[in-house]
Amino acid sequence: MRNLIKGLLLTAFVLIPLFSGCQSKQLQEENATLKSQVESLNVEKTILDSKLKDLTTENSALRSQVEGLTHMRDELSAKLSDLTKQLEASKAPKAKKKKK
Repeated sequence: MRNLIKGLLLTAFVLIPLFSGCQSKQLQEENATLKSQVESLNVEKTILDSKLKDLTTENSALRSQVEGLTHMRDELSAKLSDLTKQLEASKAPKAKKKKK
């Protein structure tokens, strides 16, 4: 019985470092893979941040352009309304003169 226990302990002392070495190697490989993935995601994030900045700038420019065009449309609508009233006013006296 003692010999069996001694044999098991001796085997355990020999095999434990081998198993922990394998686990350590596996963990190092997994760690390297994860670091590579993190680096890749950081590069992708930088690219997306740059695109977001460009799109935000473009959006701001387009909003300004829309505001300018809206203002111009409002001015033109007001001028059209004035011209329409002037045209109607100029036609009205002629119509009254023809009736006489």
